[in-house]
Amino acid sequence: MKMFEQIGEFKPDSLIAGNEFPILTAGIGLKAGYGLLRRGTLVMKGSDKAGYAAGTVPQVTEGEGENAVTTDMEIKVFGILTDDFDTGMDKTADNIPATAYQTGMFNRAAIIIAGEGGSAEDYEDDLKQAGLYLRGVRNY
Repeated sequence: MKMFEQIGEFKPDSLIAGNEFPILTAGIGLKAGYGLLRRGTLVMKGSDKAGYAAGTVPQVTEGEGENAVTTDMEIKVFGILTDDFDTGMDKTADNIPATAYQTGMFNRAAIIIAGEGGSAEDYEDDLKQAGLYLRGVRNY
């Protein structure tokens, strides 16, 4: 019997910034075709009920042919990914099951926003309304 064998490894990432507020999770289907989404990615829920990385702009097309109209999809804050999830590159595939934190306190610097130039501060008011609070964390 290997009493002192190391089975797993823990690498703290400072995503969770405190336990003063309860941490709750929920499942969501991430839209396929966005590649690897990392733990800490802010997830938005679209009007189609699928999850999208914050910073992306999903679109919806209504009508067909020359009457077709494409507009930006209405999205709102859903949560912060609990783990890494690979959504692949095939945008026609089924949604990928994932879990996200829906409430809690999180490290502002650890929140991931897709695209260029986006930051967690851009979403802070919406995060607070959803029960997700940001704070600064000093890494030692």
